[in-house]
Amino acid sequence: MEHEDAISSLILWFQKRGYHIELERDGHDAIDRISKFVSINSTRSKETQIHVMLHEAGHLLVGESDSVVNGEEEVLKKYSEKSKIHKTFTVIEEVEAWKRGLGLARRLGIPINKEKWNKDVARAIYKYMIWATEV
Repeated sequence: MEHEDAISSLILWFQKRGYHIELERDGHDAIDRISKFVSINSTRSKETQIHVMLHEAGHLLVGESDSVVNGEEEVLKKYSEKSKIHKTFTVIEEVEAWKRGLGLARRLGIPINKEKWNKDVARAIYKYMIWATEV
């Protein structure tokens, strides 16, 4: 499967769930479950765009599941963004979203270069780890 085909498959996957997805130069690499909007930065390589789209899809899958972070929204509403529990649950969800995104890639037949995937995952999670340890 070519990168463009993988991107099209992911856009269709989101659309079937009622989501609008935009790939833009100033995209935020984020999903908004309330407005059902996904924003992806199009300045990255096509492969990284696919990885980020899978990750954002993973957030949607986490929200639909009985994962360890089920009920995370209540935790995040109850505790301030600077609290350890808020930061911990955020990092847990980020890791879980990457994991579920990889599973989605398998289900959709999207080939993943594990070395590149691992670098993108590590880069993203490292940023959250730094954020979580800020006082």
